[in-house]
Amino acid sequence: MKKINNFWIRPAALSRRTFLKGAGVCLALPMLESMATGSGVVKDTKPRRMIGILVDQGIIPWYFFPEKTGLNYEETKYLKILKDFKKEMTVFSGVKLPDVDGGHHADIAWLTGAAHPSRGGFKNSISLDQLAAEHIGQKTRFPTLALRCSRRESISVTRSGVHLPGESDAGKLYASMFLKGKPAEIEAQKARLQEGRSILDVLVVQSKRFGSKVSSNDRQKIVEFQESVREAEIRLQKMQAWEKVPKPSVKQKAPGKYEDKNDIFETSPVMLDMAKLAFMTDSTRLISLIIGGNKWHPVTHHGKRKEKLEELCGYETQQFEILKKFLADLKNHQEENETLLDRTMVLYGTNMGDANRHSNDNLPTLIVGGGLKHAGHLAFDRKNNYPLTNLHLTMLHRLGVEVDSFSSSSGTMKGLDLV
Repeated sequence: MKKINNFWIRPAALSRRTFLKGAGVCLALPMLESMATGSGVVKDTKPRRMIGILVDQGIIPWYFFPEKTGLNYEETKYLKILKDFKKEMTVFSGVKLPDVDGGHHADIAWLTGAAHPSRGGFKNSISLDQLAAEHIGQKTRFPTLALRCSRRESISVTRSGVHLPGESDAGKLYASMFLKGKPAEIEAQKARLQEGRSILDVLVVQSKRFGSKVSSNDRQKIVEFQESVREAEIRLQKMQAWEKVPKPSVKQKAPGKYEDKNDIFETSPVMLDMAKLAFMTDSTRLISLIIGGNKWHPVTHHGKRKEKLEELCGYETQQFEILKKFLADLKNHQEENETLLDRTMVLYGTNMGDANRHSNDNLPTLIVGGGLKHAGHLAFDRKNNYPLTNLHLTMLHRLGVEVDSFSSSSGTMKGLDLV
């Protein structure tokens, strides 16, 4: 504990994430999503789920947006890949996240809708999946899973504005979901969890003492830090309870090591396969995944040159093929009298409407499955875009989270109804 006291002596070192790791609880923090409030899984007769998949380098708009509206739209180049899911899918045009700008910086606000993410002093707000987790997360071992095939940490954000550490290693994710530790390992994990709670108690006390000696701006930062510590402590308590519950068994073997961990065409199919297993075993009902495309970022600035567009189209086509397989896997798994896709909302989109211009309006977006009354192509004004956060609110309602608003929403998504 003496090290913790010494840590607080140096104000310049204050950093929420660094501080918590330095305090000795870094082993627990990457598993903040591995927690629950009860001593067992709460069984639902008809569980609802969602996954938000963000591709962070944009999508060529004219290969995505249909011309016609409604259920009988003609598929574009990319939507032809998903034609098997046309009756279970809604495509949106003319939507954006109000006041979310900054080109690439908008990725961190894709699930939050927090305004002006590229500005100095920006503080993010709670993401769609984390708000849902506050209401239904206690029903599963993992209230949410924050996954990444990207350099970005994650797109899941707590109520205090902290990004959850994203898991990029499918093997580690598989182990945390399905592998049973030896008795000694389980006891050691329980001890680490208890130690983590003790450390967090000390941190709160020390931060209160420290807060009286700093400026008002620093005091506000410490308040935000204390909120993060309290969130972590609650989650550690939930995690401790789940240590007593046996993990599910699956026939599928653990994934091997990646040949190239930076190749999203290798990593994202495996990560989506882990997402499918998580849903199949009801290990979680809420997943976020960011897929980065830094390797082909230069060709997103194509200037409409044919050779660059063809190269970029090839990359994006592969991404839609990967999405197609994931949707097929969900549809092929039966859960009682429905498919897993019937009970899972798959939100897929990007933070840039046209990466060539770094624009954050007219965002290519679609949603598949989830027991929604799908509407084909829902077209809104491409100059005065409709709030995408309205879709977030509709998704929350589909999950049984009855809130009146979310972020910048003005209501639920017009034209998309619940069944």
